[in-house]
Amino acid sequence: MQKLFLFFILISIGTGVSGQQSVREDFDKDEMLKLVNDARMTKRRCGGKKHDAVPPLQWNEKLAQAAQKHANDMADNDFFDHEGTGKTTVVFRVEREGYLWRAVGENIAMGPRTVAEVVKGWLESPGHCSNIMNQGFTEMGAARSHDGKYWVQVFGAPRE
Repeated sequence: MQKLFLFFILISIGTGVSGQQSVREDFDKDEMLKLVNDARMTKRRCGGKKHDAVPPLQWNEKLAQAAQKHANDMADNDFFDHEGTGKTTVVFRVEREGYLWRAVGENIAMGPRTVAEVVKGWLESPGHCSNIMNQGFTEMGAARSHDGKYWVQVFGAPRE
């Protein structure tokens, strides 16, 4: 089976070394999943691309852990990029967590203060919106960095 590798790179400003893995206690994963699934229930245009409504995503802890580690890596090393420390990619990060995938993708954001703000921003960005609306994804995990500045959303579809 051919692996599908999807993600969008918006900005690249550096890399560093990560250590912390703490989880934000004020991050509401249920709110994130609800807002994303509400968006997926409605036809929408992501930039110039039309998307039909698609089935809801399920939360996946392995994807959430990959997201948390990348969010904290960006916070610890003051960079904003899909490529992490040591040139790691979202594929490397999900595989490191033991996630066996057939499709994977990632959204990142810097600055929003709430789950609602970050999801709204992703839906207003064509590439991020297309990831959210991608019918090939069936699962999601997300996280906010320990300093509250960075957000990471990881999508996947497990190998069957």
